[in-house]
Formats: sequence, C-alpha cells, structure tokens
Amino acid sequence: MAITVKQTIGEHDYVELIEAIDKDERLTRDPDEPRGVGQWPAGTWGTVIGDYGDHKMIDISDERGVPLDMPVVPATKLKLITKHGA
Repeated sequence: MAITVKQTIGEHDYVELIEAIDKDERLTRDPDEPRGVGQWPAGTWGTVIGDYGDHKMIDISDERGVPLDMPVVPATKLKLITKHGA
C-alpha cells in the first residue's frame, strides 16, 4: 500500500499554475492604476515570494529573471514543482 504525503508550498518554492488566473484589480490602492499585466495561463511557473496561508504571492519572471508580475494566488491553484533547497 502506497502512502501519499502532501507537501505544503512555502516561500522560495517553485510552483506551476494548474489553472489560468487573472489579476485582482481590487488589490491596488489606486483603482485607475492597473496592477499587473492580466491573465496568466495554466502551466505558468513562478517562485513563491509571500506565504499568506491559503494564498501565495508568486514572482513570475521572464527567461532572464526580469519580474513580469507578482499575483497573489489561492494555493489550490498551484502545483509544487520543487521545494526550495531540494
């Protein structure tokens, strides 16, 4: 009998979106100032830079490491790829 162990996602872990997400414009101080660039498709990779329990802030960067977006995403929409330091 195999035992499945669910690993929790924490800061500095690499994750993948398991479904598309949109930025929540309500999180910005100025409603006229767009926050982020919009939708990110399933399969997008990122690094967790903020751990808020059931939500994680992830850094989505380009191939050079330049940050593109930092959405706060429900943990249920994330799949753990690699634990930090693993």
